[in-house]
Amino acid sequence: MGFFQNKNRYPLKYWIKRSAVFSICIVSILIIDSLYKEQGRFWLSTAIAFVVVFGIILANLVVHIHFDVKDPIKSPVKVKLLGYVMTFGICLLSIILSKQLGTIAPEENRVIESSPINFFLLTAFHAAILDFMVLLWLYFLMTDYFKNQLELERSKLDKLKERAVNQMLRQQVQPHFLFNALSSLKSLIKKDTAMAESYLLQLSDYLRGSFLTSDDGLATVKQEIKLCEDYLSMQKIRFREAIQYTIAVSENVFKAHLPIFSLQPLVDNALKHNHYTIEHPLHIDILEEDGWIIVRNNVCLRKSATEDNNNYGLNNLKERFSYYLKDSVIIREKASCFEVYVKIIHE
Repeated sequence: MGFFQNKNRYPLKYWIKRSAVFSICIVSILIIDSLYKEQGRFWLSTAIAFVVVFGIILANLVVHIHFDVKDPIKSPVKVKLLGYVMTFGICLLSIILSKQLGTIAPEENRVIESSPINFFLLTAFHAAILDFMVLLWLYFLMTDYFKNQLELERSKLDKLKERAVNQMLRQQVQPHFLFNALSSLKSLIKKDTAMAESYLLQLSDYLRGSFLTSDDGLATVKQEIKLCEDYLSMQKIRFREAIQYTIAVSENVFKAHLPIFSLQPLVDNALKHNHYTIEHPLHIDILEEDGWIIVRNNVCLRKSATEDNNNYGLNNLKERFSYYLKDSVIIREKASCFEVYVKIIHE
């Protein structure tokens, strides 16, 4: 523990610059007050006042960094006492210097000359006021910094959490999906080799797209639509006319963004939580409307209650979108259809 060991963990230069500006602001108030008084050495007394205020701030800043105190108001008694002693010493020197230079106010000069006790009490009074003012300033200065650091760390944790959620979603979807995909591919190889080859290419494209990563957790709308298109194409081969789908998204929004792996789980939910046949097919529409991507499906006879409920997936999607936009996921459940609106993220 010590100043030189701790100083690298704090933005010392930034705090000193802000404290210099604060000192100038305090002294400027004294300047305005002094304009209405007769004082021979106006600028000299102003310079002394600045040095005193700035010096007290620096002294207290060094003490707090030395003891690694992040909240000056809640600092230990020994830190407050040491800070006050240093403030008292600076005030004592400033009063002595002002008296020698003749810049001290006449009222204060009379108090000092009356008795040593009055001189001590006057210095202690000045030190108490300045020390309290400096503690408030350091509280604002340091807590503001640590609050920003906390927000930054929280943002980083949110990003890490989002990446973990993305990975979890992939791990949930991939094993089940791969099992069905390989089973379908095995059947196609025996029945239609050309269709099996097409299916294999789509499977390859889908898997490549599903492992997409980015530093900000976003993918372009084009990438998300392509992932859905590959997935639906394979499901179409598997279920044939029992699944119908339409994708109508303008190329104007292709370069905009969505959270990675946000649309395909909605399509997967539609397939997972509905019962569909050739006589009663499932219709899935992916549309773009007024800055929103809409994933809509007709409500078929629901599968048994043993199937996983999709509330978890939808709540997860809302949480992931909340990192980027507020009110960016809207769910509309009607008697005939189920719709999920997701907001397109523009730079």
